[in-house]
Amino acid sequence: MTIHSPDVELVLLPGLDGSDALFRPFVTTTSRTATALALPKEMGRYAELVPTMRERLPRDRSYVLLGWSFSGPLTLMLAADRPPGLVGLVLCATFVRRPVTFIPPALRFAAQPGLFRFLTVASRGKALVAGYSTPELDALMQEALNSAPSRSLATRAQETLTVDVREQLAACPVPILDLRASRDLVVPRSRGRDVLALRPDAMTRVIRGPHLALATNPGDANAAIEDFIASLERERLDHD
Repeated sequence: MTIHSPDVELVLLPGLDGSDALFRPFVTTTSRTATALALPKEMGRYAELVPTMRERLPRDRSYVLLGWSFSGPLTLMLAADRPPGLVGLVLCATFVRRPVTFIPPALRFAAQPGLFRFLTVASRGKALVAGYSTPELDALMQEALNSAPSRSLATRAQETLTVDVREQLAACPVPILDLRASRDLVVPRSRGRDVLALRPDAMTRVIRGPHLALATNPGDANAAIEDFIASLERERLDHD
C-alpha cells in the first residue's frame, strides 16, 4: 500500500482499563488523525477481543496501530491477519510474554475481581509517591479505571500471566516501533529486549516518564511516533 505520511492515521488500543480516557493528552498533542478504540467493557480475553477489534479497524486508509500495555499482544495478534491498510505497529510500554515474572502462571486465578475494587485509590497513591500525580491525570485515571467492571480487569490481568506472542512478533508483516518509558515500574525493561531479540529491525525509543508516559509526556511520545512514520515513508521511497 502507498504510504502518504501526513495521511497515515493512528489507531490506539488501550491498557488494562480498556478505556480511551488516558489517550486524551496524547490525542490533543498530535496533529495527526488519532482514533482511540475502547475495548468492550465485558470482554477480557485476548481470544474474544481479536475478532471484535478486527472489525473496528480501518479498511480504506493507511494506519499505524498502537497497543499500550495490555493491548500490545492484541495488536500483534491483529497484525498477524495482515489487515488491509496496516503499515506499522507501535508497541507502547508493553510486553510479548508475561510481564510479571515473579508470579507463576499457575497462580493467575489469584487475580480476582475483589482485588480491583481499590485499584483507583492504589493507582493514584502510586502516582503521588512517584511524583507524576496531577489533578488532570488523577481524574483521567479515575475515569479509566471506573469504566471497566472488576471482573473484566481481573480477566485481563489473568491473561497477561499466560500470554506469549513471540511467534506473532517474529512474523509481524509491518515495521515496528518499540516505545518504552524510562521509569516504567509495571513492565520491566527486559521485555523490550524480548522485542529486539526477535525483531532486531524494530525501531526503539525511550521517553521520559512512568508506565503512563503516553499521558504524562505526550510531546515526546508524539515526536517518537512521528519519526517512526517518517521512516515508513523513507522506506517506501527507497523501494520505489
